[in-house]
Amino acid sequence: MIGLALRLLRLGGRPAWISAGLVAGGVAVATGLLCVALGALHGLDERESRTAWRAPASASDGSAVAQLRTRTDAVAGRSITEVNLVDPRPGAAPPPGLPRMPAPGEVWVSPAMNRLVASLPPEQLADRYPGAVTGVLGDGALQDPDELVAVVGRPAEDPVLVAPGSSDVVPVAGFDRPAPTDQQLEIYRQLTIVAAALVLFPAAGLVGASARLSATRRRERLATMRLLGASTSRITVVAVTEVTAASAIGAAAGVALEWAAAPALATIPLAGGGWFTDDVRPSPLVLLGVFAGVTVLATLSAVGGLRRVTVGPLGVVRRSGAQGVRAIRVLGLVGALVVFGVVSVAVHGTAVAVAGAVFATGVLALFGAVCLIGPLVVRAVGAVTARRASSPHRLLAGRRLLDDPRGAFRPVAGLTLAVFVAAFLAPLTAAIASAGGAPDDRVVVAVPTARASAVAAAVRPHLGPGAVLSVRADPGEDDSAVVPGDGDGGTALSSFSTLSVQVPRDDLDRVRTLLDRAVPGTLALTPADVDRQGATFAGDLGRGATVVLVATFLLAATASGTTSAARVLDHRHVLRLQRLAGTPLSVLDRARRAETLTPLVANGAIALVLGLLCASPFASAVGATGTGGLVVFGSLLVVGTLSVLGATAASRPLLASATEPGRERDR
Repeated sequence: MIGLALRLLRLGGRPAWISAGLVAGGVAVATGLLCVALGALHGLDERESRTAWRAPASASDGSAVAQLRTRTDAVAGRSITEVNLVDPRPGAAPPPGLPRMPAPGEVWVSPAMNRLVASLPPEQLADRYPGAVTGVLGDGALQDPDELVAVVGRPAEDPVLVAPGSSDVVPVAGFDRPAPTDQQLEIYRQLTIVAAALVLFPAAGLVGASARLSATRRRERLATMRLLGASTSRITVVAVTEVTAASAIGAAAGVALEWAAAPALATIPLAGGGWFTDDVRPSPLVLLGVFAGVTVLATLSAVGGLRRVTVGPLGVVRRSGAQGVRAIRVLGLVGALVVFGVVSVAVHGTAVAVAGAVFATGVLALFGAVCLIGPLVVRAVGAVTARRASSPHRLLAGRRLLDDPRGAFRPVAGLTLAVFVAAFLAPLTAAIASAGGAPDDRVVVAVPTARASAVAAAVRPHLGPGAVLSVRADPGEDDSAVVPGDGDGGTALSSFSTLSVQVPRDDLDRVRTLLDRAVPGTLALTPADVDRQGATFAGDLGRGATVVLVATFLLAATASGTTSAARVLDHRHVLRLQRLAGTPLSVLDRARRAETLTPLVANGAIALVLGLLCASPFASAVGATGTGGLVVFGSLLVVGTLSVLGATAASRPLLASATEPGRERDR
């Protein structure tokens, strides 16, 4: 029967090949985007494994191989991760990326840092370190290829141990024994899980919708085989083989597409940098699982559409017994709201390591509710449209919506979910856009109060024109952020003053280096440097929202286009009869647009409300009416409308061809 199924596909003519191509195309897009989401999670895991040595577990007394203090410096508007190894034990196992433990006075840098040191004047960067560059770190020590890292070997009693700052001094037990997972990285991982959930449901829906494309044509052909005596198992094998073959080809193409796109995906920055190419490529085992899972999902979706054939093949051939929807689906919406309410309360008391997965459960519940009640909304819209129709095309649209509400929902399902995603992200985007940045033209350094006047007098002659120097005995509000505390708890903050220099931006790095050398062991930072992690995080949220929206709209456009074309093939017999009866092609085309746009408006309104509800634990829904939110919704309106109109316009030649008189035998 498998051979027969493949033969039927091969000899099925143009409609069969178009149908198989639509199935494979839809599955390929969905699979590729699923692999992208899984690649982001894989990349975060790889980053953590490479950078865990910077936060090692503490050693007990007398067993430390070095004292480590990691700090964040800045140059040219970029962050530098400075890893200071004080009194490193010779012969001890070095950190990853180093051939040996650095001796005092040695400086090992990342490739990007090495290029920057060579390109900038020494007084802007190189003079901050105790010596020339000793060597270059390997990739195994870096978060990403462009990360700026400096590993500095320092002697015992180096001032860096007691200089004030936000990081602590750690006695290192071993660089292969990392401390518990970094909180910031875990937050990124949990947000990525939520983003993956936002893409997962539309992708799975596209796979299922693609597998059911041209289901009417398959049911008619298989019902004929059933009436001729073929068993249920045989016609099931025939249908499954056709869909499985097309889905497998599409899934393989999606995996290959993500693999080929990995170099471009690696340039998208997250957490301050891009990625190594292999980071964003899921492991072969995961890719194999995605391939198998997508193929099985498509197969099961196709099998589900055969129930009418096995139960009543004669009704299928006679084109009777249209599938309806029941009002009991509303209970699914109620259940989803209850699940989301429970999740919203539970997520506040949940550990960060599982918070993303917990909230993703609530997101998926609301996603499911949107899809569950969608056909019911389509049926209601169809009833109203048919009852109040004032033109032939609206009457035709209303009747077609009533005849097959499930099939009519498929072309708008992707765009409805896109509305949900945009409504969820709009308040967050608005909140991010309204956040202001910290000043970046004032350098602040902590100076022991007893030396503050002498340091100020020493650096003042070397400041350029336009620089304004001031000294405060008590840190101000901004200064306390730059100088938040001491590194080892041995020196009180009250014994320090802050030396602040207002400086032109083009002279910022030279003055920063000057202050670093004037107060050994202490970093000179701007408020923007201190807030850089927060600003980076906010930028990543906005960038991630954009990526998710692009992925969702890509899924929506693909689903809209493929299902619109498939509905023409599925209903070509009825459309041809209407054309023979004298219905103009323009009326049929307008009816197709109406049966897509009208239910889209109704379902989109419901998705909008549910999306804002989903965002409510994080941001006020009022943010959706702010500038950032209105930009999102405006873009949504334009892209969504163009997607629908483009999909219907793209299938118009197919409509004209399929309804052309004299093609009745083209099955």
